[in-house]
Amino acid sequence: RARPSLPGVPASVPPSPRRRVPARPRGVSRMISPRASSDAAPRARHDVVVVGNGPVGSAVARHVAEAGKSVLVLDGSDTLTSASNDVGRIVRPLDAEGRETWTEWNVRSIDAFPSIEARSGIEFFRKCGSLACGTPAFVEKPRRRLEEARVKHVSHASGGDVERAFPFLNVPDTHVAVSDAVGGFVDPGKMIQAQNAIMLSVSHTGASNRARKTSCAVVRDSAVGVDRREEEEEEERGANKKAAPFAVRTKKGATYEADAVVLAGGAYTRWLASSSGLLPVENIPAKNEHGLSPEKTRRSGVGAIRNSRRTVLLAEVTEATARGALRDMPTVKYQFAPARFPARGNEKETKKETEKENSHSRNEAMSVYVLPPILYPGPDPPKGWYVKIGGGANDFFDDSAAGTARVVEDLDAWMRSDGDEAVADALHDVLVSLMPDVNFLSLVSKPCVTTCTDDGELQCDALGGGGVFAVSGCQGKAAGPADAIGRDVAEAVIEAM
Repeated sequence: RARPSLPGVPASVPPSPRRRVPARPRGVSRMISPRASSDAAPRARHDVVVVGNGPVGSAVARHVAEAGKSVLVLDGSDTLTSASNDVGRIVRPLDAEGRETWTEWNVRSIDAFPSIEARSGIEFFRKCGSLACGTPAFVEKPRRRLEEARVKHVSHASGGDVERAFPFLNVPDTHVAVSDAVGGFVDPGKMIQAQNAIMLSVSHTGASNRARKTSCAVVRDSAVGVDRREEEEEEERGANKKAAPFAVRTKKGATYEADAVVLAGGAYTRWLASSSGLLPVENIPAKNEHGLSPEKTRRSGVGAIRNSRRTVLLAEVTEATARGALRDMPTVKYQFAPARFPARGNEKETKKETEKENSHSRNEAMSVYVLPPILYPGPDPPKGWYVKIGGGANDFFDDSAAGTARVVEDLDAWMRSDGDEAVADALHDVLVSLMPDVNFLSLVSKPCVTTCTDDGELQCDALGGGGVFAVSGCQGKAAGPADAIGRDVAEAVIEAM
C-alpha cells in the first residue's frame, strides 16, 4: 500500500495508598549509550541537524543517515520529557479513533521492530497483544481498520465474552471489544538507544566509490534558536564555499550549521519555531509525494499545536501477580463513563473546548489506556511491578504564552510536579472498577505532556523557506509508531534538500 501522507508536509475497593516520590532531578537519563552521545560536536556542519532525541527525532535521524546524509542530533537531556523517561508506551496495530494514517504507521513500525532490535542488539518491544473495549460505536471503526490492514483479530460480542477471554477484567455486558495478538508496548528509552546505535553504525559509499563512515553524532545540548542565513560565500582553505543556509544555536553556546533542520522537540517544538521567527507558516509549493502544503488556518500546522497537561497513574502489584494472574494481560483501551473525571476550568470554557474537540480529544475524554505490569527499575518510581493507566480529558496550557520563555517555564514546572491529584484519583477509580480483583499495593502519580491539534493529526510543516521541518501534534500516541513516522519525515526532508 502507498505510504500515508503527512498532514502539513508539502492520543467497592478501598483506595490504595498514594506513594509520593521526590520530583525527578533535572537531567534524567534517557538511557543513551555512552558511545551514542557526547558533550561536544565532532564537526560544526552537517547535512541535517535534528533537534530532539525522542522516539520520533531519533527515528528521523536514523533514516536520514541511512540515506547517506550526515546527521547531528541534539539531545536535550537536561530538559524533562514524558515519553523518553518512561519504560512503557503502547503500540498496537489499531488506532483508537480508527484513523487510517495512524493505523498504517502502527503496523509498519511493529513490522520493523524485529529488524531494529536485531541490528542494534537492543530489545525494546514486548508483544502482549492489545484490546479495545467499549460501546459498539467506540469499537467499530478501529475494528474496520484492522480488517483493512489485514491484521488478524478477534471480535468479542459482549462484556461477558470479554471477561471470559480476560478474566481479570470487569466490564459492562453492553460493551463489545476487538483484540489482537500483534500489539504490545515499547520501552521508549531503549528504542531511542537502538535508533541511535544504528545511526552511528551506518556507512555509505561516497562519490569516489570509497566506503566511508557517515558523519553522525548525538550531542547533549538543547537548541535555543534556528537562524536562516542569507546567500553568502565564505573562505575555506583558500576556496569559496557556500555557507550552510541554517544555523542552530544551543544552550551551551555552540552553533551548528546545516542544509536542513528537523524540529522534533515534542512540546517545545512550537515554542522553538515561533521564537526563531519561523512562524507563521509560509506558503511553500508542494515538492514531493508527502504534499508540502502548510496551512495558515488555526485547525492545522505546527502554529496550531497546543500542549496538554496529562497525568498517569502507576499502580504497584506483586511480582506474583505480574507473573501469575496478569501474565497474559494485553494493553487495553477502555471506554468508561466520562462523568468520573473532574471538569477542568469553568463550565463555559469547558463547553467551548468541547465544541472544538476532534475525534481524538472526544475519545480521550471518555476512555483510558492501561498497560500490563511492567518492571520499573527505580528509583522514580521505586523499583517494582506497576500497571500504568492514563487518559481522560485534555487540560491545555495557556495558549497565549506560545513563543515566549513562559512556555519552557510552565512545562518545566509541570514536569517536576506529581501531576493532577484529582485526575489521579479518577484514574484510580476507573482502574479498581475495571480490575476489582487485583490488589494494588501503592500508587504513584506522574506528569505527562501531549501535543494536540484541532484536527487530531500529526503535523509536519516546512518552514524557513522549506529547509526547516517542524514535527509535532503527536496526540500522545507517536512513541509506538515513531519509526514509520520518522521514515516518512526523513523522506520528505531528503526530497526537499
